[in-house]
Amino acid sequence: MDFMVWVNKIADRLPNWKARLLSLAGRTALVRHVLSAIPVYILMAMSVPKWVIKSIDKLRRGFLWKGRKNVNGGSCLVPWEIVTRPLKYGGLGVSNLQFKSWALQVKWLWLQRTDPSRPWQGMNLPIQQQVRQFFNLSVFHVVGDGTSTLFWFDKWLNGKAIFDIAPEVVCLVDNRVSSTRTVAQALDNWRWVRDIGSHLSMVGL
Repeated sequence: MDFMVWVNKIADRLPNWKARLLSLAGRTALVRHVLSAIPVYILMAMSVPKWVIKSIDKLRRGFLWKGRKNVNGGSCLVPWEIVTRPLKYGGLGVSNLQFKSWALQVKWLWLQRTDPSRPWQGMNLPIQQQVRQFFNLSVFHVVGDGTSTLFWFDKWLNGKAIFDIAPEVVCLVDNRVSSTRTVAQALDNWRWVRDIGSHLSMVGL
């Protein structure tokens, strides 16, 4: 995908605004609510390279401080990491796009587990690996009927996943099986044993 299209889409908005007539508060509002909103779809749907986020931040920073596309370091009144803090923590409330992309993708994973009525259920979601790891570390599962808990990867055994306890065993299971096998399916007639049975041997044990 050509990510520069999204960077250019943001850059194209700047000449339409009379930056010299806007106060810092006005430019801040435009950065927070317009420039930061344009890339939301791409941040949610794809793994965006770091250079894209840096390019968008450069445009947002330039418009915020000087009303143009580019500024030098001396034009920035405070560091960008402070600008992107929430208002209650002394920042300007401008979105940190890296954190925002992670949060948007974590929501996909949460809805995947909690709302089976979603039309995209069952599809292979384009989630970044670090986002999946963060999600897995942040949640634990109460099994219930076992139809929404993954047997191999969810933390349903005293707060741990089977993958945490026996990663070498899980590696013997086909990825397509291990990523979709629920607790209910695995415990039905010892199906989890058959998932790994053909790969086990006395040598391996």
